[in-house]
Amino acid sequence: MKTQYFVQYSNDSIINYFAIPKHIFTSIDIGIRDVGTDFIFTLVQNMFSFPIFFVLESVIFDHGKSIISKRNIPSYKFSSDGFIIKIESVETLDAICDISVDLALNGISVFIFYGQGLYEEDLVPSRQWNKPIEFKNLDFQKVETFIDVSEVGFTLFSKNNTFNSPRKVSHFISAAYSLDVENSDI
Repeated sequence: MKTQYFVQYSNDSIINYFAIPKHIFTSIDIGIRDVGTDFIFTLVQNMFSFPIFFVLESVIFDHGKSIISKRNIPSYKFSSDGFIIKIESVETLDAICDISVDLALNGISVFIFYGQGLYEEDLVPSRQWNKPIEFKNLDFQKVETFIDVSEVGFTLFSKNNTFNSPRKVSHFISAAYSLDVENSDI
């Protein structure tokens, strides 16, 4: 039996979790019970071309640090254990998706950015307990799509008309998964 996922427009609490210009992005939630490497990998590979940027707020697991080190994956370190990785190959995408799943399933934030003219140092997140997450140095006009990965799926913010609705997004998800039509905005 295939794992089911749902696709819905995001509610205001999710949208307001980030300090981003809401009027230029469509916000969509993709929910799945067991987020896996193949789910993230296929979605990202189907939606974007290289480069893609992954922001790992914390790589607290030795396994993740070891993969980055052993594979000589170029990364921009922005905190004691936060990394921004510019993905430019399928092999690196697969490895970083694996690390991202481990982090997300343990409640640690992972962000994915796609756009033109993006630089690692512009993607550093800023958190304060009583305010939305900010990317203070980022020009959101350069961002086509921003994804927040969590243990229960993704929140996708996009300007791209190719996947700016729940129906359109579902076409980018692997056929190994089935759409829960009853709980989706389709």
